[in-house]
Amino acid sequence: MVVSSPNAAETLRAVEHLVRDTLPPGWSLGSRRFAKKRSGRVDAKWVVSSPDGTAATFVVEAKRSVIGREVNDVLAQLATFGDTPILAAPYIGATLRKSLADRDVSFVDTTGNLRLVVDRPGIFVERQGARKDPWPSDEALRSLRGRAAGRAVRALVDFRPPYGVRDLAKRASIPLGSLSRTLDLLDREGFVTRNERGAVTELDWEAAIRRWSHDYEFSRSNRVTYYLEARGLSALAPKLSEAKLRYAATGAFAAQRFAPIAPARQAAIYVEDATEVANRLKLRVADAGANVVLAEPFDPVVFERSAVREGIEVVATSQLAADLLTGSGREPSEGNELLSWMRGNEDAWRV
Repeated sequence: MVVSSPNAAETLRAVEHLVRDTLPPGWSLGSRRFAKKRSGRVDAKWVVSSPDGTAATFVVEAKRSVIGREVNDVLAQLATFGDTPILAAPYIGATLRKSLADRDVSFVDTTGNLRLVVDRPGIFVERQGARKDPWPSDEALRSLRGRAAGRAVRALVDFRPPYGVRDLAKRASIPLGSLSRTLDLLDREGFVTRNERGAVTELDWEAAIRRWSHDYEFSRSNRVTYYLEARGLSALAPKLSEAKLRYAATGAFAAQRFAPIAPARQAAIYVEDATEVANRLKLRVADAGANVVLAEPFDPVVFERSAVREGIEVVATSQLAADLLTGSGREPSEGNELLSWMRGNEDAWRV
């Protein structure tokens, strides 16, 4: 049996109990709910009191569901009341929770995700609830896992708006349905601006890459095998050029060509056939001590919009960023460095 998500009244009751149970000893929560929502009125007002009697007032907006693109309007409305805003919902996803936290906005959902912050009286309460929505929509795309979503994110990020959905799908050779569903997910999370005709006018490309990296992972999304180049990585580059094979470098080995932090200790290379390439490059299979990773890709899109940098064919920066952010060791830090480079050099990588 499918159970629907709580309505606004049920949500308010549930989150009030949760906040009361979470507050430190000696603190209290007083609540006044407004039974009928009218123009210019919030769903509830909370008064959080400290043991010394100092109190803070919160204005509460309870939503049946929260869409990222609506948050600015909701917060602007709450700001007119002058008190500290707090957003309540049955479930608030990880991306939106981070966005609210970055704005220093409090939130709570019925699964236990909570962030309550106020300067006077000074309190900071945070806890984690469900990681996945217990009441997902059957119609909406909920994950960017898989080849279709990966191709769609790559196209949305690599090509500079404005563009229509049909035009972009044709330009990037992506099924219209796959692109539309991916775009809808990013739109719901507030990363997209569209005009009255539905064309994309702006895209937060960095947020889109980071959102993709929640579901995509280099070592799991691709088929990887590990090898040893006995003479070290300095010997690998000439071999790649001489072999005349289709490849694209990624990971720290490729990141060195953009924003070097430290010498790469391992080279990750996308290839079509790992066994054949390993034989041509004279690499040895290695269970331990491997310095070369050959990856048969989740989709040939990893080879698209690649470029030669310092004599090596490297993946598009959007692909490289996702691979680094989901990598191991210091690679996530290198991913953040690459994103910084991308922000300052958008004309160099975006079509």
